[in-house]
Amino acid sequence: MTSFYGATPPTASTFQALTTDGSHVYLLSNDGKKTPLGISTKSQSSPENIRLQRYLLQDQSCKLLPKERVCNCLKKRIDKTKNRSVKYNESRKKAHYANVQRCGSVWSCPPCAAQITEKRRLELQAATERWTTVHSGSMLLLTLTNSHNASHSLQMLKKGQKKAMAYFFGDREGKRLLGLLGRKHHITNYEVTYGDNGWHPHHHVLLFVDTQLSSTDRYKLRNQLAAHWINCCRKAGLPLPTMQHGLDLRDGAYAAQYVSKWGIEHEMTKGHVKRGKQGGLTPFDLLRLSVDDPKYGKLFQEFALAFKGSRQLVWSRGLKALLLIDDKADEDLAQETEKDAIELVQVTNIIFSLLSHYQKRAEYLTCLESDYESGVFGCGKSEKLLNSLLLKEIDRLQNLGHPS
Repeated sequence: MTSFYGATPPTASTFQALTTDGSHVYLLSNDGKKTPLGISTKSQSSPENIRLQRYLLQDQSCKLLPKERVCNCLKKRIDKTKNRSVKYNESRKKAHYANVQRCGSVWSCPPCAAQITEKRRLELQAATERWTTVHSGSMLLLTLTNSHNASHSLQMLKKGQKKAMAYFFGDREGKRLLGLLGRKHHITNYEVTYGDNGWHPHHHVLLFVDTQLSSTDRYKLRNQLAAHWINCCRKAGLPLPTMQHGLDLRDGAYAAQYVSKWGIEHEMTKGHVKRGKQGGLTPFDLLRLSVDDPKYGKLFQEFALAFKGSRQLVWSRGLKALLLIDDKADEDLAQETEKDAIELVQVTNIIFSLLSHYQKRAEYLTCLESDYESGVFGCGKSEKLLNSLLLKEIDRLQNLGHPS
């Protein structure tokens, strides 16, 4: 194979990425050619298409963030003395690359975001179940935001909200009101969307409470908390929210629904092929749309740099220990591999360069899964894919030597 390749691997000069016409999803090359993927935006994608979308969006993220760790994720080797390999989990019937680095970025890397948010979702479920059963507590969901418009930078809003949140939970009035709610612990989730009024960063706060308030008492406290939140935004120098829209407080049933669904959008099961709710665009919507329009690429860059190093979920002190939840960093979750995975094949540098250049990393995993399950491993779809890539590369090198 080395004779086909030359001294150095090719660069992704014929970059392909994901695009959509509103009904179906396509691969888009630099010459404008669209290759249909058979994915309808009106129905849920298959697991194979979901993985393909994640890998393609990861390539797009690398293009927009060339100096960030996402560029090495699932590509560069951990141990340079060994080949990359593909391993297979027989119980889940899923293949994955081994001896490759993971960036652990929930903000800029779709594959890592999928793995991390799913595991965080399971942590949330376990925590809420133990709080309500073992500790006989209940849940409330608090949402906090402030006024904003297209002239406000995301970094400014993010810094201001950090100060406002510190006032909200830390000063005397905040502690008094939260005490009346029965708050013992909380988990904060930070999210952001983009719409007609610019960036919309907001906090969802899952409150672990030990009291059961009537709807009337909860409404009264909601109004007091809203007034307190407005004052916190004022002290933080933020544009002030209204009493109606700055703070929302929901009961335990809504909080439970939130926990059960948390992470789905960030898990990338549908976020690549449909837009955020009520016209707002999620960060990965921006990433997807950046393929066709550079303005969305600049917005995604602004988002990724503003949120770099931030935690998506923040647990109050002592809560994880109380509810027996292991304290693991995002990077640790991204690097976890299945213990019962078996090795299917070694992947040499040359082969992996071909897969990366022609953006077939995801398809190769799917082919190997199919070959293994059908019992034709070593002579099936994976070999046909590699042979087709070699022929393409031979043709490319010949054309380089004989330009028209």
